[in-house]
Amino acid sequence: MLSDATAVDQVGFGKGYDMKTYGKNNWKRITALLTVLVMTLLMAACGSGETAAEESASDGGSATGMANPWTEAATPEEAAEGAGVGYFQLPEQELELVGGPVLWDGYQYMEELAEADGAVGAATMVVRKGLNENGEDVSGDYTEYAYEWEVQAEDFTATCYGNEEGKMMKAIWTSDNFAYSIMIRGQGDISDTYGLAEEDVITLVNAIQ
Repeated sequence: MLSDATAVDQVGFGKGYDMKTYGKNNWKRITALLTVLVMTLLMAACGSGETAAEESASDGGSATGMANPWTEAATPEEAAEGAGVGYFQLPEQELELVGGPVLWDGYQYMEELAEADGAVGAATMVVRKGLNENGEDVSGDYTEYAYEWEVQAEDFTATCYGNEEGKMMKAIWTSDNFAYSIMIRGQGDISDTYGLAEEDVITLVNAIQ
């Protein structure tokens, strides 16, 4: 049977062993290991960041870095030419409607789509003209409205949408070659309900080509 002294020697705490030296050396080893671990983690994190950046660059950047497909235009004619939709006729500036005067403050276009941004009174208005591809809705609006109905203008029947009966927030219609849309949005608390009455819808549809 091993003596107590021999047993202690075999596990490293026998004769001649300095506990202070052991503790000091052991702490150095632990510190070194922790330092290596931290450096390894930092290098891994840097490598991951570089990989993500490379992937983002190869994908053309993030969504916030995507190129704007719209090009500004000085006039409706320039927007129509840039979009390739022939011409873009709009209601005249300051045309008086029940909802207020028509005002235009900007035009833009992308391939096969021209847009005019303005207002009717205090409500914003966006009018679009694009190529008619199987009666496509060119408004870019996919809101689900409470009401849908039709309004008959001189040459076209417009499908209207709104959240109050008879108050148009969106109207769409087509000709043989082109598709059109009008978007109306009120301000503040009435942004989800404000719309134009049938009389104004007919006037606008008749004036847009």
